[in-house]
Amino acid sequence: MLRQVRNMHVKAIKMRWLTGGDNYSYLLSTQDKTKSWLIDPAEVLEVLPNLDSSERKSIQFIANTHHHYDHAGGNTGILAALGKENIKPRVLAGSHVSPATTDVPEHQQQFTLGNLLVSCIRTPCHTQDSVCYHVKDPETSEQALFSGDTLFTAGCGRFFEGNAQEMDVALNQRILQEVGEPNWSLTRVYPGHEYTKGNAKFVRKAIYVNPNENKHFDNLEKFSLENDVTTGRFTLADETQFNPFMRLDDPIVRKAIGDANGSWTRVQVMDKLRKLKNIM
Repeated sequence: MLRQVRNMHVKAIKMRWLTGGDNYSYLLSTQDKTKSWLIDPAEVLEVLPNLDSSERKSIQFIANTHHHYDHAGGNTGILAALGKENIKPRVLAGSHVSPATTDVPEHQQQFTLGNLLVSCIRTPCHTQDSVCYHVKDPETSEQALFSGDTLFTAGCGRFFEGNAQEMDVALNQRILQEVGEPNWSLTRVYPGHEYTKGNAKFVRKAIYVNPNENKHFDNLEKFSLENDVTTGRFTLADETQFNPFMRLDDPIVRKAIGDANGSWTRVQVMDKLRKLKNIM
């Protein structure tokens, strides 16, 4: 007997890749593709040609993960282009610094997208208006996390407007708690940039220097070397196993950054990790 399984759809759209960039925009759609959110469409001329007429008509929200131009810089242009087709989505962002913002969510505020439930997780650090979007189909338990420049595969964003304590809270409290441990392995991570190769290179050089110290990381490294696109391939549970910024109490991580005795605070570990990554 055939059984139809309902799935959400995530369409990753590359931006700036032909000019040395590595950004992603995403079209998140319901199973029937009649309703969608367009996430971080920074480059109008790269995003719109990747959306057909029905996809454009389905857009209910433009959602920004933060206000930086390479994520929110296309809002006005996208709105203008869609407006010519009488498509008028709202703009969801962490602050009105993002152009044309109509809705600023509270932490844990929820929205519905057809059958999907979207939770807004405010994660101030990279910017103070950073928001991650956790999406769940309540019936199938299929889930996704659009993490902007807060969480990358095997990495995290720079602390442009925040500090190590805020990033520890963002990654290891707010995201993990809001998603909930039973859902970590069901939640695929969609970051704002394709940074996996560089992150893996840093982790291998500075943290898990020897093979077999962390088999989860070994598998990630192998995948990253064989694939240019890694977004959506790893789950939040995977991140807790190989991402050093989410493994602040791992003795190997601590020893690698100079805390062999394990006496540093988590904030000190996070701060040192980020400083090391910044110079590599």
